[in-house]
Amino acid sequence: MRTSVFSFIGVRKHFWKEVFYNIQLYQDSIEMTEIKSKSPKYILPLKLSTVIEILGKVSKNNRNFSGFQFNYKDSTKLMNCRSSDIATFMDKVSNQITFLNITMFYQAIEIIGRGSSSSVSVLIDTFSQEKFAVKSINKDYLLKNDKLKILFENEVKILQELTNYNQQNYFVHLYRVFESQSSYYLILNLMKGKSLMAFYNKIKKQSDFKYFPPDIIRQIMKRLLSGVSLLHYHQIIHRDLKPENLLLLEPNKVETLTIADFGLATYSNVEKYSYPICGTQGYMAPEITNYKDGQIKYNEQIDIYSIGVIFNWLLIGDIDNNNPKLKKLDSITLNLLNNLLRRNPKERLSAQAALLHPYFQSDETTKRTFQSEFGFENVDCETIVQHEDLKTYQLPLMKKPQGQT
Repeated sequence: MRTSVFSFIGVRKHFWKEVFYNIQLYQDSIEMTEIKSKSPKYILPLKLSTVIEILGKVSKNNRNFSGFQFNYKDSTKLMNCRSSDIATFMDKVSNQITFLNITMFYQAIEIIGRGSSSSVSVLIDTFSQEKFAVKSINKDYLLKNDKLKILFENEVKILQELTNYNQQNYFVHLYRVFESQSSYYLILNLMKGKSLMAFYNKIKKQSDFKYFPPDIIRQIMKRLLSGVSLLHYHQIIHRDLKPENLLLLEPNKVETLTIADFGLATYSNVEKYSYPICGTQGYMAPEITNYKDGQIKYNEQIDIYSIGVIFNWLLIGDIDNNNPKLKKLDSITLNLLNNLLRRNPKERLSAQAALLHPYFQSDETTKRTFQSEFGFENVDCETIVQHEDLKTYQLPLMKKPQGQT
């Protein structure tokens, strides 16, 4: 027997009488059943295509809802409910359905980003006065091509799923989805620190700063790999990882780094990818740039290559992996970089394996073990590191000093 997540009473006017309904919210649907009846009269699935309009007024610290409207079998139905029940209902369905009338709930403050088909603005919640970001997507753009619509639906579906395991704020958080006659609106948490690229340029402009300090780079990489490891575990490929899509939840705090912009993201278990050749030039893996129709699908390792390019940029300030500055880096760092940038995706580390690389080992006992047994100066920067090797620290990446047996 199914158990409802939330239930409340609604009233509909049927000709000369009022009919009371028991409204029950389940994990996958909203069901409305007339009191004394056993079967629901209205069933609305919890998905993006279900559109509801909340009725009432919202002002600072005050919400007065009267009910909600929905379409059912080509006609509009009105359900009157208590204001407090509607408020709870909205919180419960949160980002699982689409709402109308965004201007009743939010006021626009400023546009902070604009693309050919979308824009990002700062909003303020009329009731709570809390600030949010909103990504607005033009409907006409999505109608141009079925693949574009699939990408948008993927983005929303993935953002919805991410809220279930985003306790560490590795990803942007989707709160609600609205639509108007011309656009869709994704209400997201506001990144106060802007992008990693913007943070880098700001520091560079204000000082003689050239590169991030090693401890900051290590923090960034650990957080990025941790988030991507979680994505890949849930069969999600981002497909557009770059510094501009890594945002800081709090200003100047790289420990709040957050993965954003899932507009090109896809599930790895789909039969065929929409727009298989996508991403940003310079950060795209070889198997994407060389992809031809009919080839075997690439997998989540394309994200690992992008992370390798980001690591390259963090270390020397550009994305050229042939830059002579790389030779000045210590061999442990270079080994991790090389194992993220392997041309053969099967030879690249997984995100989880990369987190076990000696580059991230801060434990002094572990460091001493590496130093005494092999010596950091003897690391082979070109040796491929396999996932199994890292799990047990079998270290094929290390070369013993000559003369040692």
